[in-house]
Amino acid sequence: MRRLYTFGCSFTNYRWSTWADCLAPEFDEFKNWGQSGAGNPYIFNSIMEADQQYKFQETDTVIVCWTNVMREDRYVKDRWITLGNVMTTPIFTKEFKTDCVCERGNLIRDMAMIKAVKTLLENRPGLTWKFLALCDLHRPDPYSSELMLHQDVFNLYRDVTDCILPNFIDVLGDQYWNTKTINRPRHDASFGHDKIDYHPTPEEHLKYLDVVLPGWVTKTETRVKIAEETANLNKDPRRSGMTRFYRL
Repeated sequence: MRRLYTFGCSFTNYRWSTWADCLAPEFDEFKNWGQSGAGNPYIFNSIMEADQQYKFQETDTVIVCWTNVMREDRYVKDRWITLGNVMTTPIFTKEFKTDCVCERGNLIRDMAMIKAVKTLLENRPGLTWKFLALCDLHRPDPYSSELMLHQDVFNLYRDVTDCILPNFIDVLGDQYWNTKTINRPRHDASFGHDKIDYHPTPEEHLKYLDVVLPGWVTKTETRVKIAEETANLNKDPRRSGMTRFYRL
């Protein structure tokens, strides 16, 4: 049996189909551990938990979509709380952000976790695994072109970052993230024309896959379904289940 395990944030598991859902029909079994707002600590923990539960095997495929390093994950009262970028989430006070958070610390934390997952997966003979990414890990904010310094940390973990395939932002382009054309399917007039859901549409997820994992989506029916789902977002975004718009 060919099993697919996917891990990530809302770019992996969302209200509409993502790259993970595009790949799912190619496998006998599919488990999606993605969670909206998740940071790399949640992703790391979910991978370890999945391996403990299901024991990754040589016929399995594990794909991880890492995210930006400035996210804060907490396990509280029997559930993961994943609120996205700590610097833009209102729940965190200015004092907490100043005294308890720094880019370099988060980068060191996340690089170690990514290395640990890489070590786990490459030591499972026959296992197929791939690393994707929402954005370049140099970006503390995926929607800003500003890059982190700390090149010594990136140099130290170069063999780890070299395993990550081109990220969503680089493949789809910065213009995609900044566009405010009101005809974009991520707009919903009922919430106001200035509201944008920045998540890729199903077709954009498929486009991304065709670039970074060409030939992995083989089923014509998958492409038809993805096209239809995206067209329905254009007709009425509320049908997709969208109730709020945010940037992670």
